[in-house]
Amino acid sequence: MAKKVRAVMPYIRKGIVNFKMGPYEAWGNIGGEVAVTRYPCIRKVAGFFHNHELPSLWKSKKEARLRFMEPINRKFDAFPDYVSYEIIPFIWDCWPCLDNRMSRWLKKHDVKTAIFTSRQNAARIQERFPDMNILVVTEGVDISKHNEGTLLKDRKIDLLEFGRTNKLVIGESEFEGINHLCTGNLEKRLTDEELHDAMANSKITIALTKNYTEPAIGGGVETLTQRYWENMLSRIVMVGHAPQELVDLIGYNPVIEVAIDESSEENFRKEVKKILDHIEDYQPLVDRNRDVAVKMAPWELRMQHVKEWLVNLGYEV
Repeated sequence: MAKKVRAVMPYIRKGIVNFKMGPYEAWGNIGGEVAVTRYPCIRKVAGFFHNHELPSLWKSKKEARLRFMEPINRKFDAFPDYVSYEIIPFIWDCWPCLDNRMSRWLKKHDVKTAIFTSRQNAARIQERFPDMNILVVTEGVDISKHNEGTLLKDRKIDLLEFGRTNKLVIGESEFEGINHLCTGNLEKRLTDEELHDAMANSKITIALTKNYTEPAIGGGVETLTQRYWENMLSRIVMVGHAPQELVDLIGYNPVIEVAIDESSEENFRKEVKKILDHIEDYQPLVDRNRDVAVKMAPWELRMQHVKEWLVNLGYEV
């Protein structure tokens, strides 16, 4: 008998946006079945199950659960379904430093089928589990939340940075002489709506993968994250580096590449100034980027692929 696959909604903390909601909602939008959530309603109890697991007593022969997970939260992200269901994990952020922890969890719960958002991370796990069914699905985004904004020449913010995660590459530079908004310097965190408005009013942003911004975590892994899609949908000129996953997927490089070496800070300064001095020349690029993102970024496309793959493996969806 084929096991029916049902998805479970990710845990939502009050006031915190959970990026895992995107594929879960898309699964429902394309007709995928969902299961009732059974998270603890008491915060202290929820905290306990972040660090401890229940024993696996029995496994349903009729149903499997699609769970949206990060290795760092693996115990809670699959709670409590790992007790009585086959888990099909949909995994983000499986960085090399977390491989051992994730591998132990996959083995403990006899995971037969898994989905990863990074092909490099997936390849490392496949080496450890050669018989596991593994699918790579690059991150997507809800395109309805991002508007195209005004023309580049009419935008008010010259350079937008998200947080301070670029400082290892460009130092503490303030890019004097331009309207430079760094969200990490604000006294109050921007809401999603405020951030999206800022993106639609920005000319340039710095786009880098985690192996540059946080090498101790990212290691040698570069992967396509939703931020690239968000930038493309908002028609911002991206300066930095494009992950190869993105280039391979859309067939061209949407990012203005900057050499990342001992002169990175000066390289970025020069490139930003050059673009601002000729901003209208970049309008065709950002227009193309948005058109491509509208067609290729939606989570629904990815979840439809997931459904078809699961059916081919013998599951019922």
